[in-house]
Amino acid sequence: MNFFFKFLSLSSMFLLISNSSYARDIAKIKDGVLISNVNNMTLYIFDKDVEGSGKSECNDQCAKNFPPFTATEKEKSHGHGKFKTITRSDGTLQWTTKSGKPLYFYAKDTKPGDRLGDNLNNVWKVVK
Repeated sequence: MNFFFKFLSLSSMFLLISNSSYARDIAKIKDGVLISNVNNMTLYIFDKDVEGSGKSECNDQCAKNFPPFTATEKEKSHGHGKFKTITRSDGTLQWTTKSGKPLYFYAKDTKPGDRLGDNLNNVWKVVK
């Protein structure tokens, strides 16, 4: 009987540890800027995207320069109400702010903390 309770306790602990990644947010604020928990890189918004429209205005070459912060169907629950997703024109899912502004990286940011795309062409902003 004692073995059963030890096994049950270990099993419960394993479930808590293995499911803890599901409780982690997809992004966090660091040094006043929103960064991805996936790669610790700065996240940007695009002024030409209409908040809550459900679509991204950054496609083709634009998306090569500012790659979308993509999500998988399985990851959608990681937003915890703080982040949402939209379906891009190519069918991929992209994370958005809670209000529906799509999130992007900047291709020329090469290390965590880089903010080289901030105010680029007066249409790209780091998320604060």
